[in-house]
This record gives sequence, structure tokens and C-alpha cells, in this order.
Amino acid sequence: MKIVIVTNIPAPYRLPIYKRLNEKYGDDFLVIYCAKRESNRLWSLDDFGFNYIFLEENFKEKKDGFNYVHNNPDVFKRLKSFNPDIVITTGFNPTHIYAWLYATLFMKRHICMTDGWKRNEEKLSIVHKMVRKIVFRTSKAFIGAGKNSLDLYRSYKIKDEHLFQSHLCIDNDRFKNNQKFDNREYDLMFSGQFIDIKSPLFFADVAHKISKIKKDLKVLILGDGPLKKVFIDKMNRYKIDYRYVGFVEQKELAKYYSSSKLFLFPTKKDAWGVVVNEAMASGTPVVTTPFAGVVDDLVIDKKNGYILDIDSDIWAKKSIEILNSPKLWKELSQNAKESVEKFNFDNATLGIVEACEYSYEK
Repeated sequence: MKIVIVTNIPAPYRLPIYKRLNEKYGDDFLVIYCAKRESNRLWSLDDFGFNYIFLEENFKEKKDGFNYVHNNPDVFKRLKSFNPDIVITTGFNPTHIYAWLYATLFMKRHICMTDGWKRNEEKLSIVHKMVRKIVFRTSKAFIGAGKNSLDLYRSYKIKDEHLFQSHLCIDNDRFKNNQKFDNREYDLMFSGQFIDIKSPLFFADVAHKISKIKKDLKVLILGDGPLKKVFIDKMNRYKIDYRYVGFVEQKELAKYYSSSKLFLFPTKKDAWGVVVNEAMASGTPVVTTPFAGVVDDLVIDKKNGYILDIDSDIWAKKSIEILNSPKLWKELSQNAKESVEKFNFDNATLGIVEACEYSYEK
């Protein structure tokens, strides 16, 4: 059984899964990347540990500055050369559609894989939805990053027997620590791109309101992006005691999460939110919005974090409640560590393997 995955760019949270697939399938497994990097990603990656190729780069940035459209016609000849039995596509860019067409024309099994969900796709045009319906109609299996992704498939009338789960995950062991509440230097943490969708300015407003009550508030900020100056200027104007670290490589992240008591993730739209995995594996409780793919799957409201509407007064009040109660913090922290354990590379790999085996037998 020869398997190929056609995806946008190398992502650190998927490489360990592909390594495991390589261990199982060897030269019968290949990853085809549309590009080496998108301009809003600063990941530095090497030592992939599996077979891969890069297509001739051809992509453009969408108006939101967050998403990209890849158009690589050469994927067709690459697929013909590898001659896979199963083609897995991770989106609906032109490149993915070419790969699906290849699978359809040459009678290969096609599998859809997504970390999207209903909130991500609620504003799709009729044409985009029609394309999905056509692709889904000829696909053998469907892989989703979480429960919300599987519900998205179900909204297209896909039966449960065709659904498989492959969570987005991290190296949980790398983030494990024994840092207690009193030993964590920072009260609040922000980590992500400084773009409107990630709401860094909202974070600043929340921190400002907390600082009015908690005079000794200390804040940690990781990341970079076009809103950097506005964000940092706002923090300075509010006279908040903060440390700005900038962009941090994957291997350095753990020490920052373990030094923070609370992680705020005020996203307006996120397919998943791997930063939440990182925080929870560090025992750092999370406050997020209903627009993060992790909600009701990894983040369970009132158990290991909180899911709140985007209202700075509500966020400030809840954050103060947690920061003023080491007992509540300890309960949330322990639950976070336990919840994230099943979100690991072995389970994520198994979901892909099961989808492939199911498709191959059909």
C-alpha cells in the first residue's frame, strides 16, 4: 500500500506523525509539500526523517493575511511518478484539487484530511461548498483533527464509519514540569502571531483591566507580526509590567509556558490552536473563545480552562478569579495536564493508519 499526503507546508506538529508513518511504510510513504514556507510562518525545521518533495512554489496571500492559496500544477506529474494507492489531501487549494483529480482519473483511493470545522467554514461561498460536496462524494475516508472537524464532515452527511481522528498535537513530555503556582513568575501569557485574528490588542485591554485590580501583574508576550508596534505601544501606554521575548523556536517554548500562571488565547478564528496544547501540557490553564477548534474537545469549559465570549470585562473578571485562587488554579492545571495526554503523536498516527487501511480494503 503506497500512500502520499499532499499538504501546504512543513509544520512542526505534523513532522513526528509523518516520521512514524515512514517507520511503518518506508519508501511506500511520501509527503508532497506545496511550498517550503508561508510568509506568516517563521518555523525553522530540519531533519524531517521521511520521504518528501517540494513542488515548484506558486502561491498568493489572501486578503486576511492569514491564509494562502497554493496552485502547483506539477503535483500531477509527481503523483504519476510515485503511483500511490492512496492520496490524502489536507485542503481545497487548486493543488489539492489537482491531486484529487489524479486520484479520481487513475482510480486511486482518496482521503480528505482537515483541521477545519463549522465556524471556520460558515462563510464559505456556494461554489466552495459545492467543491467540497463533489470531492467528498468520491472520497473513501475522512480524517479530522478533532471532534469539531468530524462534526463538519457529518454536516455534509458523511457517515461515522468513514470518519477517523488524527489530533493536532505536540511533544507533551517536552512541556511537562513541576512548577507550582507560586513559582511561576508571570501571571498572564500571550503567544501567537500579532494579527487581528489572534486579538493581541484585546489581550492588552484584558491585561489593563486586570492590572487595575492586581497592581503587581506581570505579563509574558511571545510572537511577532504586523501589529507588533500597535500592540507593544498599547502595553506601554497602559503601563503594564511585561516582558516581550519575540518569536521563539519550538525547542525553547517550554520554559516560557512553565513560567506563566495563565494562558489567554483570544482568537477570532482558529482551526485548532496548537498553542493550547503547549500551555496545557505545561499545566498552564487556558482561557479561550468559542472560535477555537480546541473547544469542547481539548478545552472543556470549567474543567481545564474557560471558554468565554470576547468581552474584556468578562475575561478580566475570570482571570482575576483564577489568579486569586491557587486552589482553583491547581485543579485547572492538573486537569489540563491529564486532558492533553491522549493528544499525542502515536494516537494521531493511528488515526491516519486506520483511515488508510479502511480505504484500501474498500
